[in-house]
Amino acid sequence: MKLLGHSAAPNHIQIFRDLEVSEVASHLKFTPIVAEARNRFNLFRILVENYTEWRSFLDSLLSIKPEQNKDEMLELDRLLLNYLTCAYTIQEHFKVSFQRRFRKDTAKQKDYAEFLDKLCATSWPFAFFLDFRSHVQHCGLGIGEFHRNVSATSVVLNVTHDATKLLEENKDWPRSKLTGKEGNLDLVTLLEEFHLRMLQHYAVYVAKTFLPEIFPAAEFYGRLTEEIHRASSDFRMVFHEEDIATKTEGDKHTLRLQLSFVPNDLFAELGIKVTLKS
Repeated sequence: MKLLGHSAAPNHIQIFRDLEVSEVASHLKFTPIVAEARNRFNLFRILVENYTEWRSFLDSLLSIKPEQNKDEMLELDRLLLNYLTCAYTIQEHFKVSFQRRFRKDTAKQKDYAEFLDKLCATSWPFAFFLDFRSHVQHCGLGIGEFHRNVSATSVVLNVTHDATKLLEENKDWPRSKLTGKEGNLDLVTLLEEFHLRMLQHYAVYVAKTFLPEIFPAAEFYGRLTEEIHRASSDFRMVFHEEDIATKTEGDKHTLRLQLSFVPNDLFAELGIKVTLKS
């Protein structure tokens, strides 16, 4: 098995070296772990896609001439609903998985509850959107007010909801303890932090709980990627699992390759944000 660097544009392959026996063994051990992780964490990748779509539409509204023939507030409500539904699905999925795996482990059950409590205490936007998702499901759509003000030199967007109105419509805000005194809530800024907390804290907790093996897997593939990138940052690190076959016809020499596209930045490919200790 060989270590290669592959550049798609222009199409270029560089053979670096044979993998060591211990590296091949690590790859074989981590392959099913990576496959399970990709399956489990596809929900986070969908969450990232939903957030990207939300941000892209907001960015389009900053143009002097936005896309025509679209109900802007309806589109914002649709995109926010899609995002919140996905975030809720993630939490329900892993809550059920947690209960099934650790149903006899009261310490683990307590740890999960304490983790959520601590995250809500650390981040009010995280606590708010846990409550707000329930409000959107049971009481009304998410966008309270939308204003787009265009001048000769700028475009200003306001996407908000009034805390007092939310409290009038729904008295139940167990996580965020909404009082109504918070005034106009900037949904764009609040959702930005919630999204980061989902990727940097909630997802990492899930990874450590369900698939702790992906941390050494990420370090393993990351080290090999760094080796390839020392030659060129344009390369993607790949494996070749068999001897490389060559074919010669006259002066023309060709290689027959069977590339294996292994992870390079595993956590990024899973859609979550983890900083590995050096």
